[in-house]
Amino acid sequence: MKIAFIGNQGGKAILDFYAAMAHGLRDSSVEAECLFVPWLNSERSLLVAQGWPEASIFTFEDWVHRSSRTGDEVDRLRNEYREVNWSAVLASERVFTDYSLLLGSAGQRSEPPEYVMRLLVNIVTFLEYLFNDQGVQAVVCQTADTLFSHVVFQVAQHLGVKVFAITPAWLLERGAEGGYFSNNEFMESERMIAEYHRTLERDLSEAEISRVDAFAQSVKAFQNKTPFTQKNRERNAGFSALSPNVYGLFSYLARNSRRDPEVEYIKIAPVQKAKANLLRVWRKFSARNMFGPRDAQGIPAHSIFFAFQYQPEQSTLSQGIFYANQIALAENISKSLPLGYTLIVKEHPWGRGARPAWQYRHLAGLYNVRFCDAPSKEIINRVEAVIAISGTVGFEGVALDKPTVILGRSFFTHCGLFYRVGSVQELPAVLRKILVDRDFDKIPDRKGHLNRFLLSYLNSLVPYFPMVENGKYYGAALAAQLGLPLKK
Repeated sequence: MKIAFIGNQGGKAILDFYAAMAHGLRDSSVEAECLFVPWLNSERSLLVAQGWPEASIFTFEDWVHRSSRTGDEVDRLRNEYREVNWSAVLASERVFTDYSLLLGSAGQRSEPPEYVMRLLVNIVTFLEYLFNDQGVQAVVCQTADTLFSHVVFQVAQHLGVKVFAITPAWLLERGAEGGYFSNNEFMESERMIAEYHRTLERDLSEAEISRVDAFAQSVKAFQNKTPFTQKNRERNAGFSALSPNVYGLFSYLARNSRRDPEVEYIKIAPVQKAKANLLRVWRKFSARNMFGPRDAQGIPAHSIFFAFQYQPEQSTLSQGIFYANQIALAENISKSLPLGYTLIVKEHPWGRGARPAWQYRHLAGLYNVRFCDAPSKEIINRVEAVIAISGTVGFEGVALDKPTVILGRSFFTHCGLFYRVGSVQELPAVLRKILVDRDFDKIPDRKGHLNRFLLSYLNSLVPYFPMVENGKYYGAALAAQLGLPLKK
């Protein structure tokens, strides 16, 4: 089987992890041929220096300089990929769009449609060349946090190629490590879903119940600080209004100036980015008193909770693109509440400074909307229901035994305890069902169902963080999930 390791953002760190995975496949003695697909020719040189044959490495940079074209390809993609909403896919790229209504604080570029169409065509045709001409049958890539990876999912699904995206696990047992392979742009795992349905068909042992109970306590204590990022010592950019790139500004600008936007479309416009940083600092200062009280004591008796998700990121741009404008979404939730109920809104701690202050004033002026800055779990414990797009607050809502409405899709939304809606027009009926008819209270054995869901999640994890030193374990896990035969 030919397996392509496709990298775009992440550079050498991602390539090193892929190389470690490929070594893991080799050590497993399975029938697999590994191809590497980096963005740049300079990245190909890094792989060749590690001993990988040049003939096994295909770069997007080469493809663009050799085969760049648009012409009739736009018509072909529109007509041939009927199941793909290309406009929504393009909206997931934050560098030249602002579907999050942040109005300049992301520093996005303005690009003409000709550039956007040319970029999309080049990505799609490059992937078609790999899958069709090179015979790639499985892909390892990053999650749909970038346009390139998002398009990988669309083309692979269209052509019947299996996709395995490296996905760190944020919610873990105490002291544990973990990650998994997601199989679509929503970070859903086929293995996790299959394990969930298997678990529903059997009784759990006492040891399993004890394990799940301990994990549920860990979820309840989760403070949005992931062990993976802490172990990597990554800077959580969202807590500061300034970009983390300010700490190495001159080298960052020098690298950026060398980028070809036809290949590295993430190339920034320095003036817009500088303005965006200053804008975020001012907005964070001007909105500092608009996030509501820091305790949950004053929340009205009949309330539901909606937590803003950090933007721009894939939780809204690929997993819930039609809800990316969260100001409009909060308005629509407000319109959907049963009479006498209040919507409690909390801004994401990383998102302070991204939005103009008038957006908070606008929502706070609605008669049935209130802001609260208490910890999310304290809010969840005091409200009657939770609404989420795709973030972990939805997972936490169910873990805290609250009826939870999910608007988008994520790794946990296959659980039967969630209320799913296809559009905001469905919200009034669903909220009436939950809040007035008390439908959630009538679900038999909710605790048993939750236990099975949580256990299936735990059983589906690779018990290591996706870091270079653990790449061999992910290579072995990939071989197992693909069912690769041993070499003769």
